[in-house]
Amino acid sequence: MAEETREELARQFSGDMHRGVAELARLGYDPKIFRMMLADHGAVEAARRLVADPKPSYGLWKLQEKNRLDASVEMWVLLPRYERLFDQTTRDQAERKLRLLGVDVGRELRQLAARLQPPA
Repeated sequence: MAEETREELARQFSGDMHRGVAELARLGYDPKIFRMMLADHGAVEAARRLVADPKPSYGLWKLQEKNRLDASVEMWVLLPRYERLFDQTTRDQAERKLRLLGVDVGRELRQLAARLQPPA
């Protein structure tokens, strides 16, 4: 199978971000600001902007409170499948923010990646 283009990856990332927003709404948290960022900038740029802010966002704190940091933009930016969409600075910042919240990033990424694998 040919390697996916950056545009195909960006479309997949966008779909994942929109599904994530819908899932969070079902859990009782509506990430309004991120929804607006998605509409205004698209998923990849919205993620870059959110991660670039040095302070953890309100949404990141809310996700920690709900024990759902796996649904955070920061975690998805770090997924190996989306590595080509984000530069190392963005990825480092995402990891730093998660570590500030006490996340074992390696373990959480492995668990998230395993959940996303299609059944064999």
